[in-house]
Amino acid sequence: MILVSKYTAIKQLINSHLQEALSIYTSEKKILTFALEEIAARKSKEICKVLYISEIAFKLAKVYGTSASVIANQVVSHFCDCKENFMFKAVEGLIHIEVGDSVIAVFLQSLVEQHSFPTLPHSHTPRLRNSHTASFSIQYAHARCCSLLLIALHSGLISFERPLQISWLDSQGKLRFNSDESQRLIANLVEVVDDLVCVDRPDAYWHSKALNLSQALICFWRHTRIWSEVKVKPELVRTHIGLIVATQQILRLLLEEKLNSVAWFEM
Repeated sequence: MILVSKYTAIKQLINSHLQEALSIYTSEKKILTFALEEIAARKSKEICKVLYISEIAFKLAKVYGTSASVIANQVVSHFCDCKENFMFKAVEGLIHIEVGDSVIAVFLQSLVEQHSFPTLPHSHTPRLRNSHTASFSIQYAHARCCSLLLIALHSGLISFERPLQISWLDSQGKLRFNSDESQRLIANLVEVVDDLVCVDRPDAYWHSKALNLSQALICFWRHTRIWSEVKVKPELVRTHIGLIVATQQILRLLLEEKLNSVAWFEM
């Protein structure tokens, strides 16, 4: 079964950098720092970029009677060794941490190559007894992923015999795709993996997350001409396939591990 490594969660990476910068700030000011759970940044709901926001400056301001805006600017100045991968900004006392394309590329690649792909069956997978029935749209999205991957397999674009290597970035170090639909799908993948690693939630929560991811996948598929540029832009096509691979793996995990359901390969 697919496993999500703790090292694939971007939120953990963000929080570690935030904790490091804050420890430098509090050491300089000779004040006590906060526990990690109090520092933790939250992911913004924006879909056009992967953005995290920390309100720690307001907590420090309340304790030490200093302006949150001043604290936020000073903490941001201590993000030293990771500015190539993240963009830091103090915004009215909030600390904004935008994730760069290089980090997103590593995140997506880690999802794609973590495990060998299962053999996709050519007939319906039998339903397990006593399993719960997930929403049709979630099952449909997973089955749609599998269908698209079979097309890619038969076209010779991918192989299930070895981990898939994707060139996510172009020559300028930017992601090869930047449509609203692809950004929405990536944002959902990041959020689900963050939650899988960092929180413990009831079934209803995971059903909602799986539904959101399913809707993002269907929207991406409907608005993206996946196969139309195989000859002229093969690397772009492979990145589209890579996104589908990553989504299929996470949907399968949610269905089987969180929703106690069968991940259908065909419908």
